[in-house]
Amino acid sequence: MTSALLAGNGDEAKQKVFAALAKGSRQSEILDAIVEAINIVCDLQELGQYDQSKVASQESSVNSCLQLLEDWLVKSEGRFNVKVTVGPVGLKSGALSSLALSASLRSVGFRSTSLGKTQTALDLLRNSEELNVDLVIPLLAGDGDASLRSFVDAYERGGFRSKFQVIPVAASSSENVQGMTVARNSSEAISKATEWAMRKTRKAT
Repeated sequence: MTSALLAGNGDEAKQKVFAALAKGSRQSEILDAIVEAINIVCDLQELGQYDQSKVASQESSVNSCLQLLEDWLVKSEGRFNVKVTVGPVGLKSGALSSLALSASLRSVGFRSTSLGKTQTALDLLRNSEELNVDLVIPLLAGDGDASLRSFVDAYERGGFRSKFQVIPVAASSSENVQGMTVARNSSEAISKATEWAMRKTRKAT
């Protein structure tokens, strides 16, 4: 399945998912394989070593595979009563990264929506506000602390702090800005989001 996703071959990738399900593979294992393939593509894109003509077919293939897991994801996303948006800000491979993280968040209990292709920080925040979310996880470009400070500036100036929590993913950032929780990668973002959601749930009871 990984090789099919890397090639952007949606039909073959779906067949591999069907076969894995028929053999008794768990949906979580299949999701892990999809995320692994996405991570490989994203790494290659960021290094400029991936054929950009394959990106559209790659995204379509990933969406097709995730659709086969939709029933399981719908059941899984009810653990937390937390609505989340994930969106890329300035990332070449933003759409795929956003899809992967959003699906992973759904699998552990969040009602997560991927906002797709890369956008400005303000657009991501405004779109999230329209969806009335509890948490926003922006995927920031890897240019050090500058992208993180720029996002925080948009967050503060727009008055969004009173509307929802944010946990930025900033791979190369060395600092937390103004007391904001920052994740270095998607796995850390899921962990920090889970901790935050559990605290939120405890306060509500």
